[in-house]
Amino acid sequence: VLARHAADVHARAVAVGRSPRGPVAQFTDGSFTTALTHTAECTVVLVDAEHTPRRLTKDSLAELRGSAV
Repeated sequence: VLARHAADVHARAVAVGRSPRGPVAQFTDGSFTTALTHTAECTVVLVDAEHTPRRLTKDSLAELRGSAV
C-alpha cells in the first residue's frame, strides 16, 4: 500500500524506521522494509531512531568515510 501511494503521489523517497529485530532478521524473514525496497519505485530511506540525524556535508561525508577532507 505504501509503495503504491508513493508512486501515486510521485514521491521521490519514502522513509521508514529500522526494524528492532536487527539487520539479519530484518532481511531474512520477509520484513515490511524488505518488501518495500523491492516494490517501491522511489528511494527507500532506512531511519535508525537511536542515532541523531545530521546534515550531509563535505566534512561529514569525509568523516563517515574515515578520511580527511
